[in-house]
Amino acid sequence: MDLDIPHLLIDLAARRPVFHSEADLQHELAWHIRELHPDLQVRLEYPLARPSNAAIDILIRNGEQAMALELKYLCQRVDYDVDGEPFSLKPQGAQDIRRYDVLKDVWRMEQFLAARPTASAAVLALTNDPAYWRGPRGLSTCDAAFALREGRSVTGLLDWAPHTGAGTKRGRETAINLKGEYRMTWADYSRIDGAFGEFRFLYVPVARP
Repeated sequence: MDLDIPHLLIDLAARRPVFHSEADLQHELAWHIRELHPDLQVRLEYPLARPSNAAIDILIRNGEQAMALELKYLCQRVDYDVDGEPFSLKPQGAQDIRRYDVLKDVWRMEQFLAARPTASAAVLALTNDPAYWRGPRGLSTCDAAFALREGRSVTGLLDWAPHTGAGTKRGRETAINLKGEYRMTWADYSRIDGAFGEFRFLYVPVARP
C-alpha cells in the first residue's frame, strides 16, 4: 500500500504538535489518515488471530491490501500549554525496556507479514526524550543491543547483556531475532518552547521475512 506516513506526520504536526498519550496519538493519526484518504478503512486495536492476545495499533485496508502500524509514544515529564490547551506528559522512564519494546514491535510485524503476502507494516516511535536518538553509544550498557540511536543499523539476534538484572528484563527475557536489516533514521516532528520541547520520530518500514 502506497501510504507515506512520514509525510502525513508532517501535516499532522501543524495542528497537533504534542499528544496527551499514546492513545491520543493513535486516534489523531487514524483520524488524519481518514480525512486525507476517505476511501481507506482504518481500524484501531485490530486483534490478531488466536491464540495471540495481541492487537495492531492501527490497521489500514484498501481492498485486499493492508498496512499494519505499531505506535510508541515515549515521553519525558513536561508541562506545556499549546493554544490554551494544557499538556502534562507522564514520564516513561526505563529507556532500556522501551528500546526493547520498539524493536520487539519490528519483530512482531515481521511475523505479521510472513503470513500475509499482500500486506505491509511499519513501526513508528514519537518522543521528546533525546536519549532515544542519541544513545546509548557504549557496548557496556545492558540494553546496548537495542539502541535506537541515529544512524545505527539493527539486524539479527538482539539480546540483553549478560550482566542485566532479572528485574530489568522481567517479562522481556526473550531475545529478539530480526530477519531484516533496519537503519535508525530520526526526523523532526515539532518543537515547543520549554524543556524537552523537541519532538522527533523514528519510522521503520518493516521488511518481509
